[in-house]
Amino acid sequence: MTVFPRSLCLTLLSAAALLGGCGGQELPEPEAEGVVVPPVQTEIATDGVTASAAYCDDVTTWDPAWVTLENQVLTLINQRRAAGATCGGVAKPAVAALTLDTKLRCASRKHSKDMGTNNFFSHTGTGGTTPWQRMASAGYTYRTAAENIAAGYGTAAAVVDGWMTSTGHCNNIMNGALKQVGIGYFNGPSSTYRSYWTQDFGTP
Repeated sequence: MTVFPRSLCLTLLSAAALLGGCGGQELPEPEAEGVVVPPVQTEIATDGVTASAAYCDDVTTWDPAWVTLENQVLTLINQRRAAGATCGGVAKPAVAALTLDTKLRCASRKHSKDMGTNNFFSHTGTGGTTPWQRMASAGYTYRTAAENIAAGYGTAAAVVDGWMTSTGHCNNIMNGALKQVGIGYFNGPSSTYRSYWTQDFGTP
């Protein structure tokens, strides 16, 4: 059975409003064909989640090869932001580079690890956690936030290309209102997709 790479995105603004629709799409590596995934929408709901000093302990020390992949994604998305892009047929102007935030990186790594360890693919984590709850647990306070996820892409270039050819993901990457990012990669060798990626964006 062929396993296709997949990706989903969420974007939101302030404390309740959704900023644009996210057209989640299964996007191909060279040998695969894309399959459409329904859009995913939600509202912020942190439900009183507070930061925990221990929350990030299991993702602070990370496989050096995975860190390299995360850093490559940061470089590639900032190159796209600097050059401008077309998202779903709409031209997007060049915007400032995203800066790496370690709290967002923690939230991203936690979710990629959760997906790879527990063999699922969704913005909703084990126990029903939302991206916004994970960010809050990591200690990140935001005014605007968004999340892209992907699975099945083996390289940084492939996953960025996949995100950039999907309107919702591309809009998140090219959103000048988002200033910071954390990227998490996890390899689960016994999981369906093996490679799991999360991008958490925010503006404090």
